[in-house]
Parts: sequence; structure tokens; C-alpha cells
Amino acid sequence: MTTVESALAAIWGTDVVRDPEGPGLLYEPRPRCVTGMLAGTDRWADRTFLVQGERRIDFATFLNAVPRAAGALPAREGDKVLVLAYNSPEFVLAIWAIWWAGLVPVLGNRWWSDQEIEHAVALTQPALVLSDRDAPQGHAPTAPWTRIADLGRHFAGEGTPVEVREPDDELSPGMVLFTSGSSGPPKAVVLSHRSVVANQHNLLSRSRMLPQTISTDAPQQVMLACTPLFHVGGVSNLITQLILGGRLVMTVGRFDAGEVLELIEREKVHRWGGVPTMAARVLAHPDFDRRDLSSLRSFPLGGAQVSAALLDRMRTKLPQLRQRGLANTWGMTESGGFVTVAGNRDLERFPGTVGRPYPVAELRILDPDETGRGEIMLRSPTVMLGYLGLDDGTVDADGWLHTGDLGRLNDEGYLFLDGRSKDIVIRGGENIACAHVEQALLAHPDIVEAAVFGLPHEDLGEELAAAVTHRAGPAPAEDELRTFLRGRLAHFEVPTRWRIGSDPLPTLAGEKVDKKALRAELAAELDTKDGSPCD
Repeated sequence: MTTVESALAAIWGTDVVRDPEGPGLLYEPRPRCVTGMLAGTDRWADRTFLVQGERRIDFATFLNAVPRAAGALPAREGDKVLVLAYNSPEFVLAIWAIWWAGLVPVLGNRWWSDQEIEHAVALTQPALVLSDRDAPQGHAPTAPWTRIADLGRHFAGEGTPVEVREPDDELSPGMVLFTSGSSGPPKAVVLSHRSVVANQHNLLSRSRMLPQTISTDAPQQVMLACTPLFHVGGVSNLITQLILGGRLVMTVGRFDAGEVLELIEREKVHRWGGVPTMAARVLAHPDFDRRDLSSLRSFPLGGAQVSAALLDRMRTKLPQLRQRGLANTWGMTESGGFVTVAGNRDLERFPGTVGRPYPVAELRILDPDETGRGEIMLRSPTVMLGYLGLDDGTVDADGWLHTGDLGRLNDEGYLFLDGRSKDIVIRGGENIACAHVEQALLAHPDIVEAAVFGLPHEDLGEELAAAVTHRAGPAPAEDELRTFLRGRLAHFEVPTRWRIGSDPLPTLAGEKVDKKALRAELAAELDTKDGSPCD
């Protein structure tokens, strides 16, 4: 083992111990803050780090730019900086520069409406906003609004570098991400430095790729990222590739299956993961059979349940993944990243499983029924500190996270998901809070009742449906309601299936809307329209 590798082994430990100061498990030793994970990254100086379109940025250029970009951030230590942008080299630079300056990155969803952006700014009170879009029209921004593209000058060596500022406590806020939650507008999830580091430690330990095990003589690993970097999985991707000397290839614009295939072939991508919807679209693309995808060695899926049919198609069309490389994962923003993972053998032994927990994650089922099904409870150093501005008991005094997901554990500790106790629809990997969409619908002057729910969709997993009751008079058209919502919601939050009527919505005892009945009714109507045997 070289001197560098020995030093890294003293940072990235393999032992799992009980937290001496609280409940739960920890790695020992471990980096104590996010920037502590940068140890040893200078050994990759000559390698290409970031690729997007024609742009290629090497490690030396990137690592030189981080302290310079940090020095240009007009904020005080501990302040929050909102990043609201699509994937780009500047996005990756912004995150690391914010950490380097001792600030807290707040990652917003670039698909938000103006109203959702204003809510996030009011909630998090950032000292600065870095974005590739203008501030919401008609509203004066409460923080300086700066073009994220301006950070690109630091790749050319401009700016004065500053020394890294590390937090005194690993439980200090390290990042704020947003999740739909079960109701209302997006919630701000606060993750500690310990959380961000522990998620990376889990991934690297499970894949046997801790930094001390990676030699500079080893071939460079190439990862393709087409999911948003403002999601918790995207953050782990940009961290992993930097500390392991990998190449991070980013798509341009919205997801395009043809572009994904072209990039896998051109860049010799080893690892590409996404939500099941993305995998299905790539497999079905007309260019699939003419592209050379032999470099692909790992294809993890997450964000929604993976069907057996999709896994079978992946094994058939990507035969190099039959023995290893396929994976199903489960996690959420509140969990700080991935909680469980199932590999090829796991998926063959237990179809439908999302795997067993990572080394420092503990799972239990709350109040299981006779089948063992109940709410999944999680305790892990990756779990959030809480929601910003909201203490609702989601994390209890003993560190257990109420996930809101329902599931069961088999005798060998494998987890199986079985629905959600929270009123959320997962459309193509994006979480949609039904109550948030319902509130937007009820703002329409002609709508008096609204219920939003999911319907099965072959491509997206679920699509969003809405049942509304309108006031006396002509019924509003679907196009009118869609146009109304587009000014208030992200594009993926706008329903694609509708039930518009003047009768009250059906209710259960306690006057709760009977979404189960509405879902069955609309599904039956769609079956009839689509020419199913119901005709």
C-alpha cells in the first residue's frame, strides 16, 4: 500500500460501531465533513472529470477552480446558497465551492413554478441564488440572483482562492434538499455533513471501492448522469466520481433515450442508472440494437418499484448484466440517500425485493399486520436532521425515521415494498404530493372539490389523475385546467387523466374523499376507451 493509500485508509474505515454519543451505527474511521472526502483527489489531476456536449474539464482544472469560486461567493460562513439550475459543469462547481466556503447548498428543483420558487426562497432565506433562469417575474427577489454560468470563468483560473472552511461539528447542516412530502408545497430536508458522508461511505463500502482501494493505474470508471443533480441520487453521483477519479458524463437538456445510447457508445460508459421509466425507454429506442453498449457494466435502478418484466428485458438486451451489474435500490430524500440494495442474485432469489440495508442502516416494521406489513422505520447516520421550519415528529427521539412507506421484511432481512402511507404519486421517478396539486386545482374559480391520485402507466410507472367537481354552469375543459396549473406547478405535477363533473366526489366515513373508488372508476373508463376486453 502506498503512502497515499495508507493515509486514505486512515480516513475511510470499514468497521461499523455503535455511536458512543447516541443511538445508531457509524463507520469508524470516517471523514468528518463533506470537504474531508476530497483527500487524495489531486492524484487524478490528468484525468477528464466532467463531460457535457463538447465540453471536457479535467480534474486539475476543476480542483483549481473550487477555491476560486468559493472566494467569489458573497456570503458568510454558515449561510445558505440556493442553486436552481439544470445539470452542467457549473452546477457541480457550485456545489463544491459552496461546501469549500463553509456555506450550505440548497438544491432547488429546476422544474418548479414561480410560486414554488418563491416558497423555497422564503423558507430557506438564502444569502445568494445561483441559477440558469431569471428570478420569478413580478416579484423582487429577497436574495441576490446570480447567473450560475458566471462561475465558468473560474475554470479559466480567474478569481482569488480561499482556504477551505470546515465545520466544527459533523452534525452541522451540510445540505438542504426538497421533497414533495405528503401534503402542501415542497418541504426542505436538512442533511448534516455526517449524513452526506455516511451515504457515500455506504455506497463505496458496498461496491468495494473505498478510495484507498483505487490505484492511479486502474482504468478510469465512466458514469453517465441523466437524472437531475439536485436529487439526492444525483448528489451522490457527483461526489463519487470526484473522490474516485471517475468521469462524470452529463446529458444536455431533458432526458433523451437516443442521446443516452449515443453517449454510452462514445464515452465507453461503465455505469448508468436511472428510474425504471428511463430504462424502459432506452431499451425500446429504435437505435438500441445498432449501438455498441458492451462497455456497460452496472445498471442500478431506483426511484420507483422495478417490475420483473423490465428486469427480464434488461437481462435479454444487455446480456453482460445477467450475472452482475443489475441492482434495485430504495431510499428517499429524508433518508439522506440509499437505504437498501439488491443485486442480481438477490433479485433472482427474491423477485420484487429492494434488497437488504446498507451496513449502518437499521430497519424495522412499525405495527405489522398478520402478513408482516407495516410502516417502514429507518435509523441511520444518513437520516435527515429534520424539515426546515417544521418539527412534525417524522424523526423520533431515538433517531427512527417514519418513512411513510409500507413494506415487510423476510426472514433473511430482505425488504419488500407494499405501497405508501403518504399520499404521493411517483411519476417517472418524480415524487408528486397529491395535496399540493389539489390545492392548486382548488384555486381555480370554477372548482369546488378536487382529488388527485395515481394510475398505473406502462412507461412512467404511474401517471397523475385528477377528479374535480365544478360549480354550477358549463364544465371547464381539460385544456383550460392544464393551462391554469402550468403557471402554478412543475410540468410533471400537471394531471394527464381527468374526471370532470358536477356531482360531489364520493366520500368515506369521516368525509374523506374515497380515492380508491375514484381510481377504480377512472381506470375502468380508460380500459373501455383504450379498447380493452371491457368493451
